[in-house]
Amino acid sequence: MAKISIIGAGMVGSSIAYAAMIKGLVREISLVDANKELAAGQALDLSHGNAYVRPAIVRGGGYELSKDSDIVVITAGRPQKDGETRLHLLRDNAKIVEESVAASLSYSKDPIFVVVTNPVDVLTWVAWKASGMHSTRIIGSGTTLDTARLRQSIAEHCNLDPRNVHAYVMGEHGDSEIVAWSSADIGGIPIRSFCDDCAMNCGGAMFEQIFEDTKKAAYTIIEKKGSTYYGIGLATTKIIGTILNDQHSVLTVSTVHRNLYGSPEVALSIPTVVGRNGVERVLSISLSEEEEAGLRRSAGVIADAIKSLREVRE
Repeated sequence: MAKISIIGAGMVGSSIAYAAMIKGLVREISLVDANKELAAGQALDLSHGNAYVRPAIVRGGGYELSKDSDIVVITAGRPQKDGETRLHLLRDNAKIVEESVAASLSYSKDPIFVVVTNPVDVLTWVAWKASGMHSTRIIGSGTTLDTARLRQSIAEHCNLDPRNVHAYVMGEHGDSEIVAWSSADIGGIPIRSFCDDCAMNCGGAMFEQIFEDTKKAAYTIIEKKGSTYYGIGLATTKIIGTILNDQHSVLTVSTVHRNLYGSPEVALSIPTVVGRNGVERVLSISLSEEEEAGLRRSAGVIADAIKSLREVRE
């Protein structure tokens, strides 16, 4: 079985480790953090659950513990301070991601990187640039969680199992993201046809409300409990399991695309087949003209952020 290393032992990193243990995905988990005591404490706490799951070796400390990792997950970063610009946060977190990539590559040869630190799309691009690796081996968590939130909201509204809802959030993991409603379906029935035959008579306002709830979900959680970590922990573990088990699953991960919608070398989320070697295929799904225009705008937002990052560092 495989080994994963998680850079950043805070609530997001430890939630990923916890979910990976419960799913029995790996033989070894290394938690790496600048605060080595925190990493060691998280690892000890997690290891005490080995009697109830498929046992895994869990260690916490410095980068030396990440040696020979199959997957390196980067969650390290810092939150935005009051009154601070998003660009300053991006600059600092870009430096953290670059250092994480360089340090990890000094101990592991050709691992797959999974980037979770926000803003995840720009930082996926940063990790790719810092690694010198093929873009197929640098994967951002992207809109995987947004897509799960969307499907859950649709399922709750329609009183369905969310696993029977097929709909994608695409573009930026952020305010410019879009929903590909034109390709969404429930049990093979286009979602708008499904709704037309439903006795609830929801109308188009239902789609708008579900999308707004999806975009605001993180803000709502942060307002109520301070931060989000369980959902992204499970979403990231799905990506990890898809890679390690070579499942060829379609996920809305963020990867670097070239010359997409007029934006060169931009990372954003599009339904993507993921397997043992990382990105296997990017799917071209049918979009309405409005959706395609929205995706183009979203790509532009990310491209502008990448440009701003380059400028502020020059």
